[in-house]
Amino acid sequence: MTGKLQFGIKLKITAAFSLIFILLSFSFNLYCYRKISMLMISDNDAYLIARAQTLLDKTEVLPAIIPLPDNNTSIRVLYHSAGKPITVFQSPGIIKNIRTPTKTGVTDTLGMRVAYVISSNEDNPAELMLVRSAEQLNNNLQYLLLLLFACSLLSVLLAGLIAYILSFYLLQPVQRIIKAAKLINAHKLRDVIPVKKTNDELQELTETINMMLVRIDESLQQQQNFFASASHELKTPLAIMRAEIEVHLSKPVLAPELSNLMKSQLAEINRLQQVVQEFLLVSQLKSSGITLHKQQIDLSLVILRLFHRFQPFLQQKGLNSTIDFDKDAETFLIAADDDKLNILLMNLVENAVKYAVPGTTIRCSVQQSTLKDHIAISFKNTINEESFPTENLQNAFHREAIDSNGAGIGLWLVNEITQLHHGNFHLESSNFSFEAIVNLPISA
Repeated sequence: MTGKLQFGIKLKITAAFSLIFILLSFSFNLYCYRKISMLMISDNDAYLIARAQTLLDKTEVLPAIIPLPDNNTSIRVLYHSAGKPITVFQSPGIIKNIRTPTKTGVTDTLGMRVAYVISSNEDNPAELMLVRSAEQLNNNLQYLLLLLFACSLLSVLLAGLIAYILSFYLLQPVQRIIKAAKLINAHKLRDVIPVKKTNDELQELTETINMMLVRIDESLQQQQNFFASASHELKTPLAIMRAEIEVHLSKPVLAPELSNLMKSQLAEINRLQQVVQEFLLVSQLKSSGITLHKQQIDLSLVILRLFHRFQPFLQQKGLNSTIDFDKDAETFLIAADDDKLNILLMNLVENAVKYAVPGTTIRCSVQQSTLKDHIAISFKNTINEESFPTENLQNAFHREAIDSNGAGIGLWLVNEITQLHHGNFHLESSNFSFEAIVNLPISA
């Protein structure tokens, strides 16, 4: 995971499943609550009507015979004479604030449940109103609602937890694919993701990724083979051209104009040979087919020879050069591949010459490194800007401008060769200067 919070598939599955379960569970429980509450109210109504009818059966108004009501209940006994109600008996309390209903049945008023029944006996025209508190019924309904809500909430939590655990196990194959995909690089593209015979979409996904990697590998192999073949094919004619020109230059009878022309051509051939060698090295690095032939090399001699070779280019651009060797350094001997080291240093000098401001000085420093048992080589040149972005300069084929010279592999090659020698390479730019620093291990 990076710095940002990632809402992964497991959490998405859990959230989606929980949301659906919440909607279904609460809808179902709400439906159940309505049905059960209707049954409870209906049952309570039937009980009150039956109890009121029982009391009415024991009641007479002429003469007055009034049965005792149950605890927590009140009654009103009455009859109608000439269309007017006449109360025979009424319990004390809140019943006095309740009006007699106009029809039989059960009604709710003032937090009380009122059952009203009328006698069918013409000789005893009694009417009875039974009043009982609705608190118990309301408490039972609230308890039922709370119970259903708690069950729904608990069910959602358990379902979400189970969904998360199941998704964790079900997505294990995807995690294996992710871990295997992280190990993929240009040197390991074939059959890197193991295929499990599950006969599902994950098996199909794994096989598809592997086939895609095979196609990518074949394409990369074709590119690398082209680099290698083209480099090998160019090496021989360039070597022949160089040899022929060197032979002609060795003749003392050449006219000065022809001699200068051949020297210019020889310099271009040398440059082409270096480019071909770099492309061949790129091909070897991409295919991990490179082998270092290390030997003990005096770094001071190599750098002095290198700047001597670059003197014509420095003079052509009006540049000066200074080389500073650390007097306190224990040694300038390193264990390195001579050809690869020359490519590394030549690319650094070429880069400094190419981007240096004319009339300035290129400074080379060979110092004891801050890293233990390493020596630091730095090349510093003046640039036209306060600072220059260095983040992408070590990427292969990167160029800051489309029309800039070169293929954009110089500093990438420097970094790759440095790593092959177990060193490190970094770039710095500030105060109108650009500096490339290489740390290489000292020869044991």
